[in-house]
Amino acid sequence: MNRIALRTLRRAALATSAFAALVAVDAHAQTAEPSTVAIDEVIVTALKRSTSLQATPLSISAVGETTLSRIGATGINDYFRQVPNLSLDGGTPSNRRITLRGVRSAGEATTGLYYDETPLTGPTGTTQDAGSTTPDVNLFDVERVEVLRGPQGTLYGSGSMGGTLRVIFNKADTNRYAGAVEAQATTTKGGDGGFYGKGMVNVPLVEDKLGARLVLYREERGGYVDSVPLKQDNINGSTASGGRLMLTFTPVEDLKIHATAAFQNEAVDGQASWAAAAGRYKSDRRTVAQSNSKLALYNVTGEWDLHFATLTATSSYYKWKMLRNSDWTNNIANNRTSAAACGRYFGLSGTSCSSAQLGQYTAWADSRGPAVSWQPMSLETWTHEVRMSGSLFEDKLDWTGGVYYETRKDHVDSIQTRADATTGMAIQPFDALGARFIDNDVKQTAFFGELAYHVTDALTVTGGARRFDYDKTVSGAVTIGNVISNSPITAFSQVDASAKGWVNRVNVSYEVSKSLMFYAQASKGFRPGGANNIPGLTSGLVAFQPDSLWNYEGGIKSDWFDRRLTVNLSAYQIDWNNIQVQAQANVGANFFIITNAGAARIRGFELETTLRPMTGLTLSSAIGVSDAKLTEDMTNSSVTVSGSTGLAGDRLPFVPKFSGSLNADYVWPISDGLSGLIHLDASYTGGTASQFRPSFVYYEKVPSYTVVGARVGVEGDGWGAYAFAQNLTNSVGPVSITSAAGALDQVVSLTPRTVGVTVRRTF
Repeated sequence: MNRIALRTLRRAALATSAFAALVAVDAHAQTAEPSTVAIDEVIVTALKRSTSLQATPLSISAVGETTLSRIGATGINDYFRQVPNLSLDGGTPSNRRITLRGVRSAGEATTGLYYDETPLTGPTGTTQDAGSTTPDVNLFDVERVEVLRGPQGTLYGSGSMGGTLRVIFNKADTNRYAGAVEAQATTTKGGDGGFYGKGMVNVPLVEDKLGARLVLYREERGGYVDSVPLKQDNINGSTASGGRLMLTFTPVEDLKIHATAAFQNEAVDGQASWAAAAGRYKSDRRTVAQSNSKLALYNVTGEWDLHFATLTATSSYYKWKMLRNSDWTNNIANNRTSAAACGRYFGLSGTSCSSAQLGQYTAWADSRGPAVSWQPMSLETWTHEVRMSGSLFEDKLDWTGGVYYETRKDHVDSIQTRADATTGMAIQPFDALGARFIDNDVKQTAFFGELAYHVTDALTVTGGARRFDYDKTVSGAVTIGNVISNSPITAFSQVDASAKGWVNRVNVSYEVSKSLMFYAQASKGFRPGGANNIPGLTSGLVAFQPDSLWNYEGGIKSDWFDRRLTVNLSAYQIDWNNIQVQAQANVGANFFIITNAGAARIRGFELETTLRPMTGLTLSSAIGVSDAKLTEDMTNSSVTVSGSTGLAGDRLPFVPKFSGSLNADYVWPISDGLSGLIHLDASYTGGTASQFRPSFVYYEKVPSYTVVGARVGVEGDGWGAYAFAQNLTNSVGPVSITSAAGALDQVVSLTPRTVGVTVRRTF
């Protein structure tokens, strides 16, 4: 079935262009105005200045507000399959990793995430894996989402090795009153129902001078995973609520100031993962892994037109508090008869436990379960950027230059504590088996600039560079020793990690015509290193270094037949060195670290087409190919080769070779002021694996899957009513499958078929 779906999707995507040619040529011969079916021009700000999407010499996708609404997207998880070579994995809204072009590994984020001018990242946690935690702000009243593929280090800095994802909010309007309300109710097969209510109001407080825009929302998603040991149904329901207050102030004609205050609270009732052995959507965990997060974000951005240049200054502050809660029972089960743990329990040194002592230790260990790992985290970040952009020599030279400064502090407590055997919840007050804390302090400064020289009206050469300098301090201590995990009490300690260097970009573009452009570029990406804080860790593994890559690509951007068809294609190769990878620590089976080992090569391409053959009908397709393999063994002088060590030729985990999507929208008039809408979408994600080594005992294949959605409705002047289905075929679609000792075949899957109704009103 998956092979059939894959062949069908490939053929359909390729057929889009051929069909476009036939239909468009026929349409060209008709008397209808070409503009009635032309594809609208999309303006983006990927280059930190406004440019047309088709005139921007990058591999970039822009998902607009209308598309987000028609696919029912309220977060990243709802739209990422529409974008080639963009993938997402993880079980809860804030505990997901974003990957572009297969650049995926543990450590700092490999994909930059921006909300307007604010770069957001998650706390590093106990494993220094900040990239696994992603803030996911609700997408109501969003102008567009821009996805920039390939390294964007020159303009966007560290964390943009694979690319950058930018969410652009609608801004406050100083000239008109406006508002919108939207409500939705859903039911999920085998699970609970859900709903959301959202609203927006825009008020010009002082005509042409000051406007305010307020957005509020609340969404509840029904759970569908059942706990077998605890006899609880639908444990993974979630709730998200929040809002944004946005101000636009224009004190003088050439100066515009935007201010934003955004808040979002999320609560997840339990884990979304389930055990294949227990049955579809059935969890075998003896605890319920609740999680929650509270995000507050503030930003002020000023744009001043100096006539010879535009000066932009932006400052952001955000605070993010999270609770990550996971089952720890299997760690007890794996060590309940451990002679080493028994020796630690009795404080023995150089002698072994007797059989009587081992029995006593085992009984004690059994009494400590079930257990959870309770990890509250907090993160506070300030970011500041000042930049200028303009043109010289009668617009022959476009330039951008700026400075960036960031301070970040995050803290995590890690407490292993007993849970109630009936409810699966942590017992309060804590009955702790062990506890430790870790602090991270980061300071980063960068200077950057780009020059684009128009050699001729058609040929443009762009060069960019960024000088970065960062310092990270990692500190912590073990406050309660855990004999099961070999974590003795340790005094406070800290390690400093710093680095400085350059990233560069060279881009050459050639416009054959206003409808056809070729481009080629080489760009470098990097991300900071850091330090592990693990008790008893070998000194050679405490600090880890930055990693970097070079991306080489060429592309074509084109539109045809009076802009009824767009076809954009890019092909690339990425050479990634000194990769930051997650490895098991040499002090016990329960600790993981980040270290540098190995190299990888990633080759692929992206193809996007949009066709409007007749008024009201829009067809689009997106294809992404990413062949990501190691070119060196993932070893260094301090790492011992084990069954899980990746070797040259192994594929990178959780990176599909092929992904693609198809969308069809048809809008037609029913009567005066009333239109009908039909939307269909389908996406395919190729198979992946959970580990590098196919021979590793916990290596799991993740099969390919297809997702189909549909929406029908009627729209009038300022209102709409729709019925829809997500995952129409009720595909299980395993997003990930992982295994570990005592936790085999843990599956995170698609939400089962969800149907619902949506109504909206604008005024």
